[in-house]
Amino acid sequence: MDEERVRIWLSPRDRESYTRFGLCGSPPVAVPRRKAVIPVRGLAFWSGAPGECALCVDGAAARWCEWWTDPLADMSGRHLEVRYRRVRSGDAR
Repeated sequence: MDEERVRIWLSPRDRESYTRFGLCGSPPVAVPRRKAVIPVRGLAFWSGAPGECALCVDGAAARWCEWWTDPLADMSGRHLEVRYRRVRSGDAR
């Protein structure tokens, strides 16, 4: 599958009364704040709980981390819980 394509997985959960949702892709690095909050708010509303985001970075990716820290810091805790994790080079997954 194309590396630029966003993939969504849907599967049943709890005897099919819920749907498990998975998302993987490569969005642009510098996402404008107004654009970043739209899908996060929608997912929080749809699920009834805030999403969880782990920002994983090593020392070599400091600039990448700065691009994401500002939009994520502006999001309400009602919509998104953000964790920051510093890892050794090559372990950021």
